[in-house]
Amino acid sequence: MNPFSQAELLGGSSDQFRLARIQTFNWGTFSNVFDFPIPKEGYLFVGPSGSGKSTVLDAHAALLTPPKWVDFNVAAREAERNGRDRSVMTYLRGAWAQQTGEAGEYVSQYLRGGTTWSAIAETYRDELGRVVVLAQVLWVKGNSTAPGDAKRVYLTLEREFDVQELEFFAKNEFDARRFKHDLPDAKVHTEFSAYQERFRRLLGIENERALRLLHKTQSAKNLGDLNVFLRDFMLDEPETFGIAASLVNEFGELNEAHQEVVAARKQIQTLVPARDEHGELDRVKLESNGLQAIQTAIDQYREHRRKLLLDERIAELEVDREGSRQETLRLASIVENEFQKLTDLQRQKLNMGADVLVRLEDDIKAAEAEKPIRIGKRDLAAAACEAMGWAVPDSVVWFVQRVEAAKQRVLKARDLKKEVEERKDGVKEELRKANERFQKVVAEVKALERQKSNLPARLVDLRERMARDLSIPEEKLPFVGELVEVRAEETAWRGAIERVLGGFARSILVDEKHYSAVSAYLNERNIGERLVYFRTIPQTSGRSPGPNSLVRKLNMASGSFGDWVREELKHSFDFECADTLQAFRNASRAVTREGQVKHSTMRHEKNDRHSVNDRNQWVLGFDNKEKLALFKQQAAEIGGRISELEETVRKIGKEEDAQQVQMLNCQNLSNLTWNDVDVGSLLTRINDLTLRLKAEREARPDLAALNDSIRKQEDAHSKAVGKKNTEDGKGQSISAEINRLKGKLEELARLWPTSDRPPAFAAQIAVRYEATEKAVTLESLDHVTTLVERGLNSELRTLESRLSDLRNSIVQRFADFNRVWPALAGGLDATLESADDYLAKLKRLEDDNLPAFEDRFFSLLREQSDQNLTLLTTKLDEERSAIRSRMELVNESLRTAPFNPGTHLVIDTTDKAIEDVRLFRASLKESLSHSFSNDRDLAEERFKALASLVKRLASQETADKNWRNFVLDVRQHVEFVARELDEDDLEVEVYRSGAGKSGGQRQKLAATCLAAALRYQLGGQDRALPRYSTVVLDEAFDKADAEFTAMAMNIFKTFGFQMIVATPLKSVMTLEPFIGGACFVHIKDRKKSAVIPIEYDSESHRLKLTQDVRDVEEITVS
Repeated sequence: MNPFSQAELLGGSSDQFRLARIQTFNWGTFSNVFDFPIPKEGYLFVGPSGSGKSTVLDAHAALLTPPKWVDFNVAAREAERNGRDRSVMTYLRGAWAQQTGEAGEYVSQYLRGGTTWSAIAETYRDELGRVVVLAQVLWVKGNSTAPGDAKRVYLTLEREFDVQELEFFAKNEFDARRFKHDLPDAKVHTEFSAYQERFRRLLGIENERALRLLHKTQSAKNLGDLNVFLRDFMLDEPETFGIAASLVNEFGELNEAHQEVVAARKQIQTLVPARDEHGELDRVKLESNGLQAIQTAIDQYREHRRKLLLDERIAELEVDREGSRQETLRLASIVENEFQKLTDLQRQKLNMGADVLVRLEDDIKAAEAEKPIRIGKRDLAAAACEAMGWAVPDSVVWFVQRVEAAKQRVLKARDLKKEVEERKDGVKEELRKANERFQKVVAEVKALERQKSNLPARLVDLRERMARDLSIPEEKLPFVGELVEVRAEETAWRGAIERVLGGFARSILVDEKHYSAVSAYLNERNIGERLVYFRTIPQTSGRSPGPNSLVRKLNMASGSFGDWVREELKHSFDFECADTLQAFRNASRAVTREGQVKHSTMRHEKNDRHSVNDRNQWVLGFDNKEKLALFKQQAAEIGGRISELEETVRKIGKEEDAQQVQMLNCQNLSNLTWNDVDVGSLLTRINDLTLRLKAEREARPDLAALNDSIRKQEDAHSKAVGKKNTEDGKGQSISAEINRLKGKLEELARLWPTSDRPPAFAAQIAVRYEATEKAVTLESLDHVTTLVERGLNSELRTLESRLSDLRNSIVQRFADFNRVWPALAGGLDATLESADDYLAKLKRLEDDNLPAFEDRFFSLLREQSDQNLTLLTTKLDEERSAIRSRMELVNESLRTAPFNPGTHLVIDTTDKAIEDVRLFRASLKESLSHSFSNDRDLAEERFKALASLVKRLASQETADKNWRNFVLDVRQHVEFVARELDEDDLEVEVYRSGAGKSGGQRQKLAATCLAAALRYQLGGQDRALPRYSTVVLDEAFDKADAEFTAMAMNIFKTFGFQMIVATPLKSVMTLEPFIGGACFVHIKDRKKSAVIPIEYDSESHRLKLTQDVRDVEEITVS
């Protein structure tokens, strides 16, 4: 059956525009000009994947599809939506591969670099002879690959056209103004919108939606699910997404207004406490100032009070002094009477001869006073003699001899002391040197224990310090001595070799890597030592040491440093070890075992400052066991000697102490005379005087009674004098106190001139004095004042603390204000000096800003967001109605096309019960609730509900984006059910997606609906066939079976469409009956597409595939 017969029955096709020709120039991998003649019956682009079939079809898409919708190579990407790999620029440049760049990034490879241009064109014809050509010219200058740098011109013509007519464009340096000059009959456009308006009018395409459906159809792959097909191909994205986006965008203004309200409230909340605290600050300041004024007046009050107390005390003392004066006069009379009585008794005693007794009594008193002095000196002399080992002198001659001997000892002691001191100093000096030597030996022991080196501790420490400061391992700075040792069999020559190599062995080796750092380090500081170091530049000595050479008696360490040392020894220390003086004299350079060194024929050296065999001076060797043992032995010996010397010093010290004691005793003895120590003669005198006094008293028996009366009268007189003196002293004390107090008054008047009158606040201060509950006297005045001041200070400290807290709190609130709202702060400092400005801002916030912000917020909430919410709610309903209306139009087309013999399809639209959608509608309703209420609390609640909704609508989280896309896409809220009806509109079959129907049934259903939709969009309700009839499918059937492919093609043909299909070779047999020509597309070297025309047999409706085509297919696939 001819597939066109049914279409022709539906109405004539003479005014249908069908694609007749496709032309490309430098489009993708199709370089230069390619011309594809397209039969009106349809056309196949056959070829393997990646050959360039989609490239040709994308030229068709570029010509018909608005740039905002065009999506190249979609069929190849299928469901993969990670990004668009093709663009106008990739086709313009001829992108053919991606390679990894130097930085690891992917770099596209292009056929055409530099300034280049491309052109594409399609020719449409109808049976009435009319021709419409659509063409685009693209170009880019320079080396840019950015899609935005591609320039385009759109052309429409109503005549036949060949792309080679465009050669003028490149020849005129891509001057777009030349199009109107060189193609005067072409309509030239620089914007797609104007271009599409013209070609849609010429080709009979009523609206832009048809172009979008055609583009979607081009990439259609799976037509098996009715719901998916209708949503993706038949229905546009609902406007709810745009309204929701407007809601989100405009909510920003509303949210900003709300934030202004919130911010104003927070600003007020921040500053109101500051205002309250500022008022309290003023009150506390006033109270504090009052207390400070009282505190200032306290000193004057105290001194005024002191003057009053002094006046009172002086008045009291004047009375006391007068009473004391009267009492003193009375007691003076009594003293005079008692003295007269005593005088009378003493006169009687003199008349009885008592003067002898008085003289004897005085002599006895003097002798008794002398006795303890002589006894003390006698004991001192006895102790001195005993200490010197002498007997105590018992006669004047013996005493004088001992005194003379002591004087001689004192004279000799000076020389003896000098001799002992000299002997002690000598021992101490030896001890000092021993200690110094001991410290050095101990330091060497410690250094030797730390590492294997035999070098002196001072050099080892210097290297350790330098290595640490430079962060260089110590082994990278070896001493030469650490790399050389004398062979065991040559120990007899050890001392001589050490003497020759001593200086060299103490040198440090520095490699090239560390040379700069070491030289700079040593140059920048005083190291306190002599240090030689060698820069180890590689060297080779051509010398070969002789058999008795010093070099042959050594072992060298391995490694680069050891190699350098070996060469340096051969070059600089090739000394002959001479066993005899004759050999020594004959050699040019030599050394003897005794350490004599011959440096040259003239210069000789013998250095015996140290013995040649002094192992302390040896520094060579890979380890230091022998030297460590030697130094430990020396340390032990020196330590023993130090102990001996310390004991000698202690003994000499004891000897000095003994000499000092003897000298002191001798000095004490030499300062005495015999009369100083003669106690015996003094005792004899006292006894004689006592006997004489007794005899005189016995000669005057009446004198005893008189003496008793005199003693009693003396006591009476003494008591009277004592009372009189006491009272006299009392009077003097009172006078002195009066004078002292008057002096204080004078001083007070001088220091405090105002003390004669009470100060300000005297009453308040007096109350504070009384509050201490202490009696105020001259003695307690300062103490009570201290208590009052202490109380005042305590109150002031409390107030000052409160003031400080208030200041800090206010400043902190100002700082918080500045930190959170720096712009509003306007550069104000967060200080108390700015308080008036802040409080003025607070007043403006309360009186002006907050009300204005609230009015704006509630106004926007009513006027903007409520409008968007209402519009969104309305649009959700309208979109549902629009879906039903759209389906009705599709049903009109379906009624004109038989589905099965005697039947046609009708699509019903039913709502789905979806919980997320129900909750979304509920949230919209909640956000709109009370929208006409003036209650601001309710409005605040509405805002919170709206904010929650907008937050989710604006979220970029995957779950929220999925939710947003679902609840806003009304297409997801309905289910499409196809019903098959007979000629009487009776139901024959029902088709639901996934309802158990076969794949073929579902695919037939979807294909029928797609064809009907295309027919409706391209032909409307008034035409049996669409005026624009070309439909492009890019590998739509590569995975479908032959039955579905034939069925789908039949459906499209039934609706009068010209089918342009890209397909692999395997699907050709099924598609052959529905087209009128084909070509085979293949690619060379992955970057040069080529075309082989395939002859078509119109009688058998089959392609004549040549062996060449099959061979190319096999080569390309392989």
